[in-house]
Amino acid sequence: MIHQNKLAIVIPYYKIDFFEETIQSVAAQTNKNFVLYIGNDASPDDPARIIEKHLPPESYHYFEYKDNVGGKNLALQWERVLENVKEEWFQILGDDDVISENFVEEFYNHLQTATSKNISVMKFSHQWIDEKNKVIENFAYHFSELKPSEFFIKKYNHEIQSSLSENIFKLDIYKKIKFEKITLAWGSDDLAILLFAAGNSILYIKNSIVKVRISGSSISGSLYLSDEKQKAYFELREILISKYSSLFDYPFMSKVVEDYLNFSYYKKYNARYTVIFYYLKHLKIKTFLKALKKIYYIKKKCLQKYPS
Repeated sequence: MIHQNKLAIVIPYYKIDFFEETIQSVAAQTNKNFVLYIGNDASPDDPARIIEKHLPPESYHYFEYKDNVGGKNLALQWERVLENVKEEWFQILGDDDVISENFVEEFYNHLQTATSKNISVMKFSHQWIDEKNKVIENFAYHFSELKPSEFFIKKYNHEIQSSLSENIFKLDIYKKIKFEKITLAWGSDDLAILLFAAGNSILYIKNSIVKVRISGSSISGSLYLSDEKQKAYFELREILISKYSSLFDYPFMSKVVEDYLNFSYYKKYNARYTVIFYYLKHLKIKTFLKALKKIYYIKKKCLQKYPS
């Protein structure tokens, strides 16, 4: 029965290139106590043949949307499919990513621990794979639990890697917070992990692997989107400073503010004055005045770049 299942696997579908391998990995799960939701974001390629080949009709929910929202922002497509989910926990699985056959089984093996510790984010080991399924890099970390702020700092400093597919989130926490809408949703996953953890530890599961595809057709692997990805990092820093700075200590946040201003200066992005109010909050008057001067020069540079 559906109500016995605690886990929803959500696939926001658009690209058919590796979709069959994704579906095969879901169909191969040793534990079938999950509900699969597939949302077709007005893709030019109909996935019906692939889905029907590997899954019985009663084992999934399929939604065919007439308008493409992922093109505006991927997070909008994630949220649209999530409106249908009723299970307590959910995973958003990329339409080119692959889960090992014990993924659902390991979720249930760790569910009691998560419940007893009030944990609302589970993170799995992951690998990067290429178009031919060759492992590019393997990411296995020694910790079994990680504070959300610590996770974010490690990711920001490139000490760990993370993407969306290898996480399972609690639905009720997600509903209160939702995803931040950043360009390409690049960084929306990192903020989700930070915020959906709701101040409690992230549980790290090592005995199952999510294979994340890095290819020319993925955002991660695309060389053409590097400018947009840089813009997304700029937006991510701005959101972090203006909305979530209280989650971090001063040394880290002052580094983020500095990075934001430097990036704004070199890229001629329009920096917001409100960002440097962070220094005032911490009574760093000299630092604030120095940053104020920097923003003045950034604004001047931006005017030269985009004269009225």
